[in-house]
Amino acid sequence: MQKHETPPCVSIVVALDGAQDRKAALQLVNQSIEETAAHLRTAWPDKAEALTNALIELSDSYTYSPVDKGIGLYVAPNYNTLFCFSFPVQAKVCLGKKFALRELLYQEQYGFDYLVLHLEEKKVQLYRGRMGRLEQMNDANFPFNFDNEYDYGTTTTGERNKDKSVVASLRQKSFYKAADKLLEAYLHGQPLILTGPTKDIGYFEDVSNHKKNVTASVHGNFSSVPLKTLEDKAWPAVKSFIEMRDQQVIRELEDRNAQVVDGIRDVLRAARNGQGSKLLIEKDFNPADFTDELTGRLRTQSPETTHTIDAVEDAMRAVIDKNGEIIFVKDGVLEDHKHIALITR
Repeated sequence: MQKHETPPCVSIVVALDGAQDRKAALQLVNQSIEETAAHLRTAWPDKAEALTNALIELSDSYTYSPVDKGIGLYVAPNYNTLFCFSFPVQAKVCLGKKFALRELLYQEQYGFDYLVLHLEEKKVQLYRGRMGRLEQMNDANFPFNFDNEYDYGTTTTGERNKDKSVVASLRQKSFYKAADKLLEAYLHGQPLILTGPTKDIGYFEDVSNHKKNVTASVHGNFSSVPLKTLEDKAWPAVKSFIEMRDQQVIRELEDRNAQVVDGIRDVLRAARNGQGSKLLIEKDFNPADFTDELTGRLRTQSPETTHTIDAVEDAMRAVIDKNGEIIFVKDGVLEDHKHIALITR
């Protein structure tokens, strides 16, 4: 996306709070487009019509989902794209030399792929997840159904003489072991969420070779419920995993206090000097400071010269340019660091 940053770059982020359907969502989007078009006619009159038409085409292509909490429209000469956000966003319109990246970077942090494996004694279902959405796998392997006539290779002569319940549990475990073998083709290091009745999850864990991938288990039978119900159960488990991962970074921040710079002014200076290894930012931190593009200085009032409104965006880009890492954390977590902190190299 950054390679398409030919000015003017237009970034529109629309909050979909209260939008119950596509019509209501598009009404909010169109209001932002009208506001943007007015600014374009003033700042870039020769490009206003083409860019406005590109924004309208993007909005027309939007497919509504109740999972969406926001929409991002990004347009530049000869480039346009739309993103749906499954997390609350703050509405904004940005016009300038570069796109606004904050929401996209936040989505990247939370938007990794994960798998949900639903276990039920007669069927194993596999779902591919991203953010709060799940897509069921329907291919030659999954859903994987239990076959009463199939020999899952567990019952020896001695076992056949055992109690029927013991034999049944052995066959069930062998069924899950076969499912676990099929799972190998889909696991490439992603987190794995197990869902299903407690007994079935226990059987699977007894025989699985992929326990190191399991990040959470959600107990209950979801084989016959609407997909949205399973999504609502699985996504909080994924977010808990992400928050645990973020806590490790917070501990690193505290352990490496001597290598930490905090506050937007000092962070921006260090990032521009190429010192940034990991930049931690509270999700909605937005200081009322401006970056003077001629001097690079940070000002509390808008300068008359060309300036950048979002100093945090400048800090993020400076860290990214030196192959650093951006990590968003909950609001208030970095209060002692003035809401933004940089772990230096």
